[in-house]
Amino acid sequence: MARSMATTAAGSSRNKGVLMLALVFGILSAALMFAFLNAKSGDDGLDEQLGATAGAESVVVLTRDVAAGEKITSDMLTTRTIPGGALLPGRVVEMDQVIGKVATTPLFAGEQVIDAKVTTYEGQNTLAFKVPAGMRALSLQVPHEAWITGGLPQPGDRVDIMGITTLMKTDPLTGEEKPDVVAGMIAQDIEVLAVSQTLVKKLVNTDVQAGPEGSGDPSSTAAAGADNVIAASAPVGNPGEDADTYQGAISITLALPPDQAAKVAIIDAMEDSQGQYRILVRQKGDSAPIDGQQVWSLDEVFPTR
Repeated sequence: MARSMATTAAGSSRNKGVLMLALVFGILSAALMFAFLNAKSGDDGLDEQLGATAGAESVVVLTRDVAAGEKITSDMLTTRTIPGGALLPGRVVEMDQVIGKVATTPLFAGEQVIDAKVTTYEGQNTLAFKVPAGMRALSLQVPHEAWITGGLPQPGDRVDIMGITTLMKTDPLTGEEKPDVVAGMIAQDIEVLAVSQTLVKKLVNTDVQAGPEGSGDPSSTAAAGADNVIAASAPVGNPGEDADTYQGAISITLALPPDQAAKVAIIDAMEDSQGQYRILVRQKGDSAPIDGQQVWSLDEVFPTR
């Protein structure tokens, strides 16, 4: 009787050991299977997790960087599920809404596409679309290349404008008349919009200005890309004998605040012997205001004369 009970107890212990071992192997197999399926799902698994977040939405994102003025094609786009808290206003949810449009600013891979950064680009081949908000376009006829740094400034460059006046003043003690020469900075960090008729490549979002319905047909020639919109034409006028320098024919168009435009226009309206201007090209990226003295007289240049 005692031997039978001992045998039964030993068998029961062995059965429990087998069950525990099977349980451990079962848990390990489930963990490995979960890891395998998670790795296999990749981004799809991530999208499913994001899709479970409250307010998540599938939106159009970029698969690569896009430069300003570049036409958007289908291979640049994909869709991705974004959590509700990360969704941007004006987001695009259908790729057909942006294919054929043009980027108005640099876009980057993974970025959500929004209406404010793309446009059909229709009707933007006029100067009015190149003038920044609050500015006025002012064109100056250039009598000499040297006045605009040898005629080298290009649309998009930033410049300062110096005014130089040569007027006569009378000495109150002797009654003698002598030149009163003054040079001063009259405008700083000004954008060059055009040289002759070559317009700066600046993109304005006409879709947003036209309202939620957008404007124009993306398949139109105006929307076909920036190369069809911005074009250079021959310099204004006929250079004639000055064909090598274009003296008397070239013009430069600047974007100026109204008050600075008035100052530059006054100098431009004066006889060359009395008033002149000089265009000073800034280094790329330099937008700092000029420090220190900004007006100089002839006596300051030659104090001992």
